[in-house]
Amino acid sequence: MHLSRGFTLLEVLVAVAITAMLGVGASQLLRSVIDTKSSTEITSEQLTSLQRFNQVLSRDIEQFINRSIRDQYGDSQSALILENGDYPIEFTRAGWRNSPIAKDPRSTLQRVAYRMESMDDDVCKPARERLLKWGVAEPEGDCLVRYFWRVLDRSTDSEPVSQVVLEQVESLEIDLLVEKLSQQQDQSVKVDGRDWYSAWPALQTAGQGQEVPRAVRWRFELPRLGDIERTWLIAYGGGS
Repeated sequence: MHLSRGFTLLEVLVAVAITAMLGVGASQLLRSVIDTKSSTEITSEQLTSLQRFNQVLSRDIEQFINRSIRDQYGDSQSALILENGDYPIEFTRAGWRNSPIAKDPRSTLQRVAYRMESMDDDVCKPARERLLKWGVAEPEGDCLVRYFWRVLDRSTDSEPVSQVVLEQVESLEIDLLVEKLSQQQDQSVKVDGRDWYSAWPALQTAGQGQEVPRAVRWRFELPRLGDIERTWLIAYGGGS
């Protein structure tokens, strides 16, 4: 006669405990892999968005042209405005292409401006939709919007067109590198120095000489990517 022996209660409990530990470990590992994949995809999308922003902004600044405008009130405004109006930066650029089949071509000059807007505003709706596709349900910071006008010299009914160029901007600072020039007795121009300005046009007094912007610097902070700084040379030239 053979006696069949089963597992003791202690052995069953040990087996259950080991199985549970393996299950918890596998679940945590799977969760870690999923979170890492999601984080990598979000960072990848953010880098793609940053590259698109760099392309748009570089095109605008590199085609800057020293052409002043008249605003909706009929007042003359400088070709470049920094922290002196409704927008942190506003300027005139060239290179606005016409359609090759346009019967009534418009000007190839364009007035553009950039401003941070609250993520809850209607203008930031495209940013919220893109972030939801990335899996970001609670965005951080604001969105950066590019505005442009269809005409240079505006009337009272001229409204800007908005384009979201960057999502989740936590801070933004823009500065101008300004060169101070003076004319010598032999009609040559002397560079007296350079300095960073946080507003433009600058107030000038008689005898100060001429001040000309030579470069613009953008410093901004993005979630995950941290602080970013870009500097562009600008061909300001003379005039107003």
